[in-house]
Amino acid sequence: MRTLRLGRFAAVAAFAVVAVACGGGTGGGGGGNKGTIAIGVDLPESGAAASSGLPTLNGVKYAISKAGGSVSGWTLAVENRDDAVGGSYNADKGVQNVTDLINNNTVVAMVGPFNSAVGKAEIPVTNPAHLTMISPSNTNPCLTKDLPTCSYHPQDLRKAGVPNNYFRVVATDDLQGPAMADYAYNTLGIKKIGVLDEKTVFGIGIADAFQAQFQKDAGAGSFKRDSYDPKTTTDWRSILNGFKSFGATAIYVGGTDDQKACQPRAQMTALGIGSWPYLGGDGIQTSQCVDDAADSALGVSATTAGADAGQIPSAASTISDFKKQFTGANDYGAYTMSAYDAASIEIAAIKKALDAGKDPKKLNDFREAVRANVAATNGFKGVLGTTTFDAKGDTSAKIISVYGVKKEDASRVSAGDLTCGKAGGPNANLCFDWVKQFNFGA
Repeated sequence: MRTLRLGRFAAVAAFAVVAVACGGGTGGGGGGNKGTIAIGVDLPESGAAASSGLPTLNGVKYAISKAGGSVSGWTLAVENRDDAVGGSYNADKGVQNVTDLINNNTVVAMVGPFNSAVGKAEIPVTNPAHLTMISPSNTNPCLTKDLPTCSYHPQDLRKAGVPNNYFRVVATDDLQGPAMADYAYNTLGIKKIGVLDEKTVFGIGIADAFQAQFQKDAGAGSFKRDSYDPKTTTDWRSILNGFKSFGATAIYVGGTDDQKACQPRAQMTALGIGSWPYLGGDGIQTSQCVDDAADSALGVSATTAGADAGQIPSAASTISDFKKQFTGANDYGAYTMSAYDAASIEIAAIKKALDAGKDPKKLNDFREAVRANVAATNGFKGVLGTTTFDAKGDTSAKIISVYGVKKEDASRVSAGDLTCGKAGGPNANLCFDWVKQFNFGA
């Protein structure tokens, strides 16, 4: 999740159609001349939320480019939609977007959404239409797992008798929260912590998961919990002072940058607690967070729900090729390669359907064929590792990565594979560096 230089992408409108020129890539079929097949995309791509959505969109574009812009003689295109309203992700806008994608007779599958609350709203719409969704970043477990802590049941999001159409290539918050809790207690040596959330599906869920594990690690009385309303809150000093009086020495925030999750960090120095670690999930592993934290960005740490591509030797060439095509300082994000893998899985499923004689012009039948092929994904070799989907749509990969903000020199920043403050800004050389990973599937 990071911010692009928006001027470069001003042409990426909410209803833009991005068609990639045909070439000699891996899609096969000798170029696209039979018609157009589109992969829909729904991500937050404007305002503060663009720090998450635009680099993720780049991963989809890159997958289509690597496929040569075509598959089995059909042109591959992207039907792109922005689900941000007023700079923040919006579930109602997401529903509007997927309804539009369903009604588009070229769209046979989609990548997205980015945020779990949007996924919760979209699944009931896409499921009856058999439109495959692969999220590169949804981490709320309740979308697929019927846990006692869930406020809804995943089966209630899907129409009875209709096969599952929702998949994700990332791990979930019931792993992401505990990973950071263990890191905080065992590595950072934190014994008491303030836990903050911004009252969203994602924020509450990941904060709950962190809190439960931290209490197991540190014992009863080891945390103080508080919440804020991102629509009305601009001053967190009373909350921060409450954590200070409690005896905390760090803060964990369950939230996202477009819901102001990193703005409290900027107010900590004046209260004498600017040296505290400020921890969170993938919602704060963004360039927007680095900028919002201002001169207190050092000490911010975050998790992401997947492997770090930079730690995978076989991914080096893919990242290098990506940077040749996407040259902006903030074009690469936490979930760029997850989106690349998600789109690549869909392209493989589309090719399999075409090779089996399915006709994209018979849209409902073709969408179901693609869905069935995605559901059968087993041992897919992607840039981030091997993906197998279970019956619920979850990936077999259970890796959580931990990152911390550090000051980097200009040459390291220019490599373009780190999440740093916005290019040209005061924090442009403050970047999230990989620290370690937890493999819950090992």
